[in-house]
Amino acid sequence: MTQWKFSFVVGITLFGMGLPLLIIGSISTGEDNLAMLIPGAVMFGIGAFVTVVAAAVRMGFGNRATTPKQDPTSKNWWEWES
Repeated sequence: MTQWKFSFVVGITLFGMGLPLLIIGSISTGEDNLAMLIPGAVMFGIGAFVTVVAAAVRMGFGNRATTPKQDPTSKNWWEWES
């Protein structure tokens, strides 16, 4: 299993476990409200972040800045060669 797939599964798992805790913690009253709300918010946030980063890596973000069609030694290295 590739690394982005593993990260995606971990992110979805954290997201899925944090969402119910966040929902129940926000509607419950009494002492258990923060005991569910804080871990739910942390798991939900970290899971969402890991999932988005894994999806971005899968789509190719974070690759090299230059491609073979670009000449990094030219004056305008950001423009494509014709």
